[in-house]
Amino acid sequence: MTFAGRWIAAAAAALCAGGVLAQAPAPAYASGYSERLPCVDRIGRCFDATIAGQGVEVIASRAEFERLRGEIEALNDNVREVYWIVRAPVPGAQALDVEARSNAFGRPHVGEPREEPDVTVYALDGQDLDSETEQVARPDVRVNGQPVVVQQETLTQDFLPPGRYAFAIKYLGRRNWDRKWVFLTVR
Repeated sequence: MTFAGRWIAAAAAALCAGGVLAQAPAPAYASGYSERLPCVDRIGRCFDATIAGQGVEVIASRAEFERLRGEIEALNDNVREVYWIVRAPVPGAQALDVEARSNAFGRPHVGEPREEPDVTVYALDGQDLDSETEQVARPDVRVNGQPVVVQQETLTQDFLPPGRYAFAIKYLGRRNWDRKWVFLTVR
Protein backbone atom coordinates (compact mmCIF):
# COMPACT_ATOMS: atom_id res chain seq x y z
CA MET A 1 0.00 0.00 0.00
CA THR A 2 1.35 3.46 -0.85
CA PHE A 3 1.79 6.24 1.65
CA ALA A 4 -1.30 7.99 0.24
CA GLY A 5 -3.29 4.75 0.48
CA ARG A 6 -2.26 4.28 4.13
CA TRP A 7 -3.14 7.90 4.89
CA ILE A 8 -6.59 7.58 3.31
CA ALA A 9 -7.26 4.30 5.16
CA ALA A 10 -6.13 5.85 8.46
CA ALA A 11 -8.27 8.94 7.91
CA ALA A 12 -11.32 6.83 7.07
CA ALA A 13 -10.78 4.67 10.16
CA ALA A 14 -10.47 7.77 12.34
CA LEU A 15 -13.67 9.26 10.94
CA CYS A 16 -15.56 6.00 11.45
CA ALA A 17 -14.25 5.66 14.99
CA GLY A 18 -15.42 9.19 15.73
CA GLY A 19 -18.94 8.44 14.51
CA VAL A 20 -18.78 10.90 11.63
CA LEU A 21 -19.38 8.20 9.00
CA ALA A 22 -22.10 6.24 10.80
CA GLN A 23 -23.68 5.30 7.46
CA ALA A 24 -22.46 5.45 3.90
CA PRO A 25 -24.22 7.93 1.64
CA ALA A 26 -26.50 6.58 -1.05
CA PRO A 27 -24.69 4.67 -3.77
CA ALA A 28 -23.13 6.20 -6.86
CA TYR A 29 -25.75 4.51 -9.09
CA ALA A 30 -28.54 6.58 -7.50
CA SER A 31 -29.88 9.23 -9.86
CA GLY A 32 -30.39 12.90 -9.22
CA TYR A 33 -27.37 13.81 -7.07
CA SER A 34 -26.48 17.49 -7.03
CA GLU A 35 -23.28 18.81 -5.43
CA ARG A 36 -25.00 22.14 -4.81
CA LEU A 37 -28.21 20.60 -3.36
CA PRO A 38 -27.16 17.15 -2.08
CA CYS A 39 -30.45 16.33 -0.32
CA VAL A 40 -32.85 17.50 -3.03
CA ASP A 41 -33.13 14.03 -4.62
CA ARG A 42 -34.85 12.80 -1.40
CA ILE A 43 -33.21 9.36 -1.35
CA GLY A 44 -32.18 9.35 2.29
CA ARG A 45 -28.51 10.26 2.25
CA CYS A 46 -29.02 13.24 4.59
CA PHE A 47 -30.07 11.40 7.76
CA ASP A 48 -29.48 8.10 9.54
CA ALA A 49 -32.22 5.77 10.78
CA THR A 50 -32.76 2.68 12.90
CA ILE A 51 -35.70 0.29 12.88
CA ALA A 52 -36.21 -1.90 15.95
CA GLY A 53 -32.77 -0.77 17.10
CA GLN A 54 -31.04 -2.03 13.94
CA GLY A 55 -29.20 0.32 11.65
CA VAL A 56 -30.56 1.03 8.20
CA GLU A 57 -27.79 0.34 5.65
CA VAL A 58 -27.28 1.55 2.12
CA ILE A 59 -27.63 -1.06 -0.64
CA ALA A 60 -24.17 -0.47 -2.11
CA SER A 61 -24.32 -3.07 -4.88
CA ARG A 62 -26.21 -2.06 -8.01
CA ALA A 63 -26.89 -5.76 -8.73
CA GLU A 64 -28.55 -6.24 -5.31
CA PHE A 65 -30.51 -3.00 -5.82
CA GLU A 66 -31.78 -4.13 -9.26
CA ARG A 67 -32.75 -7.61 -7.97
CA LEU A 68 -34.62 -6.15 -5.01
CA ARG A 69 -36.27 -3.47 -7.15
CA GLY A 70 -37.66 -6.16 -9.48
CA GLU A 71 -39.07 -8.14 -6.55
CA ILE A 72 -40.64 -5.10 -4.91
CA GLU A 73 -42.18 -3.72 -8.13
CA ALA A 74 -43.85 -7.09 -8.71
CA LEU A 75 -45.35 -6.92 -5.20
CA ASN A 76 -46.34 -3.24 -4.91
CA ASP A 77 -46.05 -0.62 -7.64
CA ASN A 78 -46.52 2.22 -5.12
CA VAL A 79 -43.07 1.63 -3.63
CA ARG A 80 -40.33 3.78 -5.13
CA GLU A 81 -36.66 3.02 -5.53
CA VAL A 82 -35.45 1.38 -2.33
CA TYR A 83 -31.79 2.24 -1.70
CA TRP A 84 -31.74 1.16 1.97
CA ILE A 85 -32.16 -2.11 3.88
CA VAL A 86 -32.28 -3.60 7.38
CA ARG A 87 -30.24 -6.78 6.95
CA ALA A 88 -31.50 -8.93 9.85
CA PRO A 89 -35.21 -9.70 10.43
CA VAL A 90 -36.80 -7.58 13.16
CA PRO A 91 -39.40 -8.66 15.75
CA GLY A 92 -42.96 -7.65 14.88
CA ALA A 93 -43.50 -6.03 18.28
CA GLN A 94 -40.56 -3.65 17.68
CA ALA A 95 -40.84 -3.12 13.91
CA LEU A 96 -42.59 0.23 14.31
CA ASP A 97 -39.83 1.60 16.57
CA VAL A 98 -38.26 3.96 14.03
CA GLU A 99 -35.68 6.59 14.95
CA ALA A 100 -34.08 9.16 12.67
CA ARG A 101 -31.27 11.61 13.34
CA SER A 102 -29.31 14.05 11.27
CA ASN A 103 -25.90 12.89 10.07
CA ALA A 104 -22.73 14.88 9.44
CA PHE A 105 -23.34 14.90 5.68
CA GLY A 106 -26.92 16.19 5.82
CA ARG A 107 -26.96 18.33 8.95
CA PRO A 108 -26.02 21.57 7.13
CA HIS A 109 -28.77 20.95 4.57
CA VAL A 110 -31.72 19.50 6.54
CA GLY A 111 -30.81 20.56 10.08
CA GLU A 112 -31.72 18.98 13.37
CA PRO A 113 -35.08 17.18 13.64
CA ARG A 114 -38.17 19.36 13.83
CA GLU A 115 -40.41 16.46 14.86
CA GLU A 116 -40.60 12.67 14.92
CA PRO A 117 -40.08 10.95 11.55
CA ASP A 118 -43.14 10.31 9.43
CA VAL A 119 -43.29 6.61 8.49
CA THR A 120 -45.44 5.05 5.78
CA VAL A 121 -45.64 1.25 5.88
CA TYR A 122 -46.10 -0.85 2.74
CA ALA A 123 -46.87 -4.55 3.33
CA LEU A 124 -45.31 -6.51 0.45
CA ASP A 125 -46.60 -10.02 1.17
CA GLY A 126 -50.31 -9.27 1.49
CA GLN A 127 -50.28 -8.87 5.27
CA ASP A 128 -53.57 -7.59 6.65
CA LEU A 129 -52.89 -4.45 8.68
CA ASP A 130 -55.52 -2.89 10.92
CA SER A 131 -56.02 0.77 10.03
CA GLU A 132 -58.62 3.49 10.03
CA THR A 133 -59.32 6.22 7.52
CA GLU A 134 -58.59 9.75 8.72
CA GLN A 135 -58.87 13.24 7.27
CA VAL A 136 -55.58 15.05 7.87
CA ALA A 137 -54.46 18.60 7.09
CA ARG A 138 -51.22 18.75 5.07
CA PRO A 139 -49.45 21.95 6.14
CA ASP A 140 -46.84 21.43 3.41
CA VAL A 141 -49.49 21.70 0.65
CA ARG A 142 -51.57 24.87 0.60
CA VAL A 143 -54.40 26.29 -1.52
CA ASN A 144 -55.21 29.98 -1.01
CA GLY A 145 -52.95 29.91 2.07
CA GLN A 146 -54.87 27.06 3.73
CA PRO A 147 -53.56 23.51 4.25
CA VAL A 148 -55.09 20.88 1.99
CA VAL A 149 -57.04 18.11 3.73
CA VAL A 150 -56.22 14.59 2.53
CA GLN A 151 -57.50 11.15 3.39
CA GLN A 152 -54.99 8.66 4.79
CA GLU A 153 -54.96 5.24 6.38
CA THR A 154 -53.45 5.20 9.88
CA LEU A 155 -52.32 1.98 11.54
CA THR A 156 -54.32 1.08 14.65
CA GLN A 157 -51.99 -1.73 15.73
CA ASP A 158 -48.61 -1.45 17.43
CA PHE A 159 -46.95 -4.47 15.80
CA LEU A 160 -46.43 -5.87 12.33
CA PRO A 161 -47.15 -9.48 11.31
CA PRO A 162 -44.33 -11.52 9.75
CA GLY A 163 -43.36 -10.78 6.16
CA ARG A 164 -41.54 -8.31 3.94
CA TYR A 165 -42.17 -4.56 4.11
CA ALA A 166 -41.03 -1.28 2.63
CA PHE A 167 -40.96 1.77 4.87
CA ALA A 168 -40.86 5.33 3.59
CA ILE A 169 -39.21 7.26 6.43
CA LYS A 170 -39.52 11.03 6.10
CA TYR A 171 -37.05 13.03 8.17
CA LEU A 172 -38.41 16.50 8.90
CA GLY A 173 -35.52 18.81 9.71
CA ARG A 174 -35.55 22.44 10.79
CA ARG A 175 -34.13 23.51 7.39
CA ASN A 176 -35.46 20.92 4.94
CA TRP A 177 -36.50 17.26 4.69
CA ASP A 178 -35.34 13.95 3.21
CA ARG A 179 -36.82 10.47 2.74
CA LYS A 180 -35.43 6.92 2.92
CA TRP A 181 -37.19 3.97 1.28
CA VAL A 182 -36.17 0.94 3.34
CA PHE A 183 -36.68 -2.79 2.78
CA LEU A 184 -37.02 -5.00 5.86
CA THR A 185 -38.31 -8.37 6.94
CA VAL A 186 -40.38 -8.91 10.09
CA ARG A 187 -40.13 -12.27 11.84
